[in-house]
Amino acid sequence: MEPFLPVLDSDSSVVTDTAFTDMNTADILEMCDLLAPDTTSSEVMDFVARESNVQRDKTFQDAGLSLERFPPSSDEADLIDKLLADELEKLSFEEKERNTFDLYGMAHESKDPKDVDASLAQLELEIRKIPHRKAYEKAKYLNKEYVMDKDFRLMFLRCDDFDVKSSAQRIVQHFEVKLELFGDGPALGRNLLMSDLSEDDMKVLTSGAWQFLPVRDAAGRLVLVICPGYRDNSVAMNSHLRVEAFFAMSFLQAEVARRKGIVVVICLIGESLLNLPQTFLHNLQRIKGLRSGGVHKVAGVHFLLTQEYLRPLVGGIRWLLPEKVRAKVCVHFGDFEQVKFKLQTFGIPTDCLPFHPNQPMNLENHLQWIRSWRKQEEKGKKNTADTIVPHRFDVLFGRGRHTTNHTGNVRAAHIADMFRDKYEAAGKYGKTAIAERIVTIIQESHGRFLKWEDDTWEEVDQQTARNKISHFYRNTRNKGGPSKSKASPSDGSASFGATSSEGESLASVLSKRTHSDSLQQSPQRIQKRHQRDD
Repeated sequence: MEPFLPVLDSDSSVVTDTAFTDMNTADILEMCDLLAPDTTSSEVMDFVARESNVQRDKTFQDAGLSLERFPPSSDEADLIDKLLADELEKLSFEEKERNTFDLYGMAHESKDPKDVDASLAQLELEIRKIPHRKAYEKAKYLNKEYVMDKDFRLMFLRCDDFDVKSSAQRIVQHFEVKLELFGDGPALGRNLLMSDLSEDDMKVLTSGAWQFLPVRDAAGRLVLVICPGYRDNSVAMNSHLRVEAFFAMSFLQAEVARRKGIVVVICLIGESLLNLPQTFLHNLQRIKGLRSGGVHKVAGVHFLLTQEYLRPLVGGIRWLLPEKVRAKVCVHFGDFEQVKFKLQTFGIPTDCLPFHPNQPMNLENHLQWIRSWRKQEEKGKKNTADTIVPHRFDVLFGRGRHTTNHTGNVRAAHIADMFRDKYEAAGKYGKTAIAERIVTIIQESHGRFLKWEDDTWEEVDQQTARNKISHFYRNTRNKGGPSKSKASPSDGSASFGATSSEGESLASVLSKRTHSDSLQQSPQRIQKRHQRDD
């Protein structure tokens, strides 16, 4: 971390250091009480939630809707849709355009203002104006370097587009949430760890009701999948909130989430949906408080529902979302294949969705993500929300059928074959340039070069990636070489959608090649199976 920042004194322009020096624990806790009058974190959370939603709740009540229940009928759901549509109409043209771009995966990256240091200094002044900030002061006492770290604070400012007052409220609420859910121990003054979760928390985490897709969307953003119908109702709500906080705060460490935001897919299937409305209402203020302390930009929220009776539930949940998020919500209704197709039009890959109606949750990728996170944590390495899980365009190092037949490896081998004539005719430096070009093509389609190290996937450096491409050529040369492609790109461009001289798409060629390779290896598989049986 960078050294903590000096801040401006609230009563003058003098730069001061707010460190607590030469004080014992009792002294510092007394100082925290003086700086932030004693109040429970749950009271602070309730206060923030109420203050941030006064106008929205008034609109809700003026329309004849109750805040004590979810809409019980489609008529009330239609009324909520109308209120939300009216709210969207009040947005400026620029806001509507930006929301549309975000939803369809054409995300823009917001830029920092020129005078970032002035914003950081003003942030501390705004924080000091907040009367209830005891958790913030305690966290600063536990680990001032963490709380005052420049990059840490910039995350809050970027989340609110450098609205200093909103960022100050968010950072104070952030620590109130941590105090409420994880106590005043070491976790308050550092990033959350998986080891901070209890046994019941881990049951919730491993259930897969919250998980990341192993691939990103068309804009390169993390995709968080929430399936509330797969919740374990035998576990107390506090564990569910702790896991939600763990996911939300893990975004802090993912650079891509800070720059581009995240996309949330909420799939309303599963048996536990019947208890969901009551669960939400019983914990409404806590849920609002938790989300107001999050430090991530939501670029889009997609609800998937296949049953008409769930529309009122969706309407109620949408109304609970923050105003900025409500403007980026899409509801997709239809049978499962229809909603998957609609999701694809927004740049979200659906071939690795972990859920399907009337089937258990697919936990393979999620459990691998947990194992990787835990292994990195044990090694003392920095973890991020996008702990690596291989996806279809990644190129894997290693031996064996699983690696050889991985889609990304087959695709990379085919792209390499398209450059074969030029590669074989080139000298040493020319071969390096061609290999670099192929690596770039794969990386531009969000493919990575991954190697299994110490029970986790790690991305290799550029030179090792080039060596992998050279290995494709040596390997096929030693085996006599594959049939040459009918067209070699003259400009060095190639992509998954590239076409041959006969107009055949690379995707089609790849599919045929994979099928052909599978047929060629069948006798070998049969022979190995017989050997195992013997």
